[in-house]
Amino acid sequence: MRLAALLLLALGLGPAVAATTKDSQPVSILPGGDSKSPISIDADKLNYFEKEGRAIYDGHVVVVQGDTRLTCSKLTIFMETSQAQAKESSQTKPAAAAAPAAGADASSRLKHMDCAGPVNVRSKTQTATADSGAYDKGRNEVVLTGHVVLTDGRNVTKGDRLVYDLATGQAAVQGGASRVHGLFLPGSADPAGGHKKK
Repeated sequence: MRLAALLLLALGLGPAVAATTKDSQPVSILPGGDSKSPISIDADKLNYFEKEGRAIYDGHVVVVQGDTRLTCSKLTIFMETSQAQAKESSQTKPAAAAAPAAGADASSRLKHMDCAGPVNVRSKTQTATADSGAYDKGRNEVVLTGHVVLTDGRNVTKGDRLVYDLATGQAAVQGGASRVHGLFLPGSADPAGGHKKK
């Protein structure tokens, strides 16, 4: 099982973590998603708080980009405040371009994301589920909490909490009331490389 890929998959945030610059173009916010593919977010409602730099997608949230799909009950996105962004933009761009925008600008402004569960991320044969998930750009870290289950084909890893450091690629799966459990079946995806054994 490609644990690193699944951990990034877990929140659907891996490529959004990659450094984005003022000049960056298309951005992928979902691992496995093509940065040139459109990002679709559906929810029962959206509340946007510009002064706080916060957007809340609530109720049956579905995020799709390319082959990757994230579902959760609530997705809260914390961004740099528009005042800070406007100040930076006014120094490098015309005033008309300083307004908050979607796409690359929105991804570069991202500070933190919280997913209230159940959280489910699926991309091809890989799935990650948890009670909740979070991504923190400052710590460069993805955290899944509560009944964490990572699968690739028939291979399964379970724990209570998963912390993945995106800078070092180090993952830690912790048990809670029970121990960490892994089940790897012969003939399934190879835990090291994710390829089918012959």
